[in-house]
Amino acid sequence: MNKFNFLSNLLKYWQHFTIWIASASDLQVWQESDWRGHISCWRAYDPMTGRSACFGSEEEMRVWIDKCYYR
Repeated sequence: MNKFNFLSNLLKYWQHFTIWIASASDLQVWQESDWRGHISCWRAYDPMTGRSACFGSEEEMRVWIDKCYYR
């Protein structure tokens, strides 16, 4: 590995780390996929409250977020 690749990788990991630290209290939302790559569910986790949920569609997840955070 040359010096440029090492510095590039180091910068990439530093950026991921700073984003992770800054967003530690943000609502986290992600998709889970089956082995074929099809979306199996949508998950949400709120580190501030400890609440988490799993939904069959993006729309269901958005409704839950709206009810919980934008009453």
